[in-house]
Amino acid sequence: MSNVSEKIKQFVGISFWDSIYKALTFRDFFIAAFPACMKRRVQKVRKAQARKIEQLQKQGKARVLFFLQTPSVWKYDALYRQLEKSEWFEPIVVVSPYNVHLNYDKGECFRVMQQTEAFAQQQGYTYTSAYDWTKKKWRDIKKLYQPDIVFFTKPYKDTLRAYHIYNFPEALTLYLPYGINCINLFHNTYGLPFQALLWKFLVETEFQKRFAEQYEKSHGDNVEIVGALAEEKLMQKEYKPKDVWKNQGKKKKRVIWAPHHTVDYLFNFSNFLNYCEDMLRLAEKYKDEIQFAFKPHPVLKFKLINLWGQEKTEAYYRRWEELENGQIEQGDYIDLFKTSDAMIHDCASFTVEYLYAQKPVLFQIRDEKVKDEFNTFGQMCLDQHYLAYSIEETEKFIREVVIAGKDPKKAEREQFYKQYLYPKDGVMPSDKIFEILKTAIGK
Repeated sequence: MSNVSEKIKQFVGISFWDSIYKALTFRDFFIAAFPACMKRRVQKVRKAQARKIEQLQKQGKARVLFFLQTPSVWKYDALYRQLEKSEWFEPIVVVSPYNVHLNYDKGECFRVMQQTEAFAQQQGYTYTSAYDWTKKKWRDIKKLYQPDIVFFTKPYKDTLRAYHIYNFPEALTLYLPYGINCINLFHNTYGLPFQALLWKFLVETEFQKRFAEQYEKSHGDNVEIVGALAEEKLMQKEYKPKDVWKNQGKKKKRVIWAPHHTVDYLFNFSNFLNYCEDMLRLAEKYKDEIQFAFKPHPVLKFKLINLWGQEKTEAYYRRWEELENGQIEQGDYIDLFKTSDAMIHDCASFTVEYLYAQKPVLFQIRDEKVKDEFNTFGQMCLDQHYLAYSIEETEKFIREVVIAGKDPKKAEREQFYKQYLYPKDGVMPSDKIFEILKTAIGK
């Protein structure tokens, strides 16, 4: 009982003070709390967006900013490449702060920014940092770049207000969710002021469009179905991925373990604290047959630093990196998916996303209540998974499905992919978004 009480105190303490901090910082209490205020704000922003379109159609070229917080939520690569080649657009990636919370380690926030800058550089993007490392102060990105079009990678108030949608009412703002919605978390996914204020809210399927029309504060007037942009490379048979796996002396099966971050809530998806040592044990036990990629949710490390401290957290991550048949993956994961043989996870968004890889997948389910967290679409996706309620059932999946190759769900997964995930018109998401932008600037 004391453990439950402690969890309640921790949850309420973190959420309450963090919520107060954000409400004061972002100054959005009235539009968040009162529909009439939200309606007036949306009307005002829509008029500003219409004026921006008129301006763009006269000037014929647009500066496009992409706010990037971490590589793992970056879904716009295919679109960025198209814009980069076009004479009508000037794309720039802005590395912005991630998880600027009262309760998160600030040093880790800056380390994540540095890692994200390194990612942008490796990808060859034109990019800038929201933080001036020399002057040690935040840059006024709006004033410096005066963007016409702005893409966001996350909808939450977990960055600074200067890099949030509230600071860009005159721009054409767009967002495609970093994870495909499959759970009953409709408020955060559709019902925040963020979604209503967007010029275009880009969604993946008819399921998400219907959810947006029902829960969005602007009733889905800005929703466009474009498909799963993040999974575009998984859908392209001609795409040749990089081999991101650690070199082994012989060919082994490749398994991703992707634990969720919800280790500090009263109710959660995450099994990490129960399985963290067991998964390392399994990696050691099957080292001659399997190599593992530890793919934690990017927020997990912040949570573990709070629970375990910096030293223990770093030590645990190092153990995966130092395994002969193990590694850590904290960035972009499409090549990881494409070159893997299977996944083990308890992450909501991966319940959909890994189905695009068309490989066997296991969901480590905490208890039966977890199933109730999935919406209609999510339930359909979960049905394509093998389920494990214990580490023993996880090991059975490794032995029978991964190593022995017995995959009775294969045909069902392939049919689901064709019917619900692959675009029926065959047009890739980046092409659809590119056409939306071209039309806006009159091309």
